Amino acid sequence: MSKYEHPYLEHDEYLEFLVPGDDHDEDFFNDLLQAMVELSDKTGKRRILIDRSGADPAKPVEQMVIYRLSLRMAQAFGATVRIAALSTHTEQHSFWEDVATNRGSIVKASNDRERLLEWLLQDG
Repeated sequence: MSKYEHPYLEHDEYLEFLVPGDDHDEDFFNDLLQAMVELSDKTGKRRILIDRSGADPAKPVEQMVIYRLSLRMAQAFGATVRIAALSTHTEQHSFWEDVATNRGSIVKASNDRERLLEWLLQDG
């Protein structure tokens, strides 16, 4: 059983995980990834939106944490799941995208929810 809560919304075409604005460590994000895998398997949904828009811009996630999580995400999902991350930390977008994509994931990050949803829901 997880020591963290991972609130989510199940939409017709995708799952949306709502990450509270608190300061989170690597353990939290590993647990979130596990919750994403389990719910994706359970529902059969292969599109995920991670909403981190409530994150404090003054508390970015450490680069090595992003790197390791990108590797784990690619290992867990590969190219079978499309993942969009809504975040206020624009300087970290390309790093996460580059690492995850280089390992075979289909990901995109932005601070523009509408564009992310458009990308998430497109075919291919």
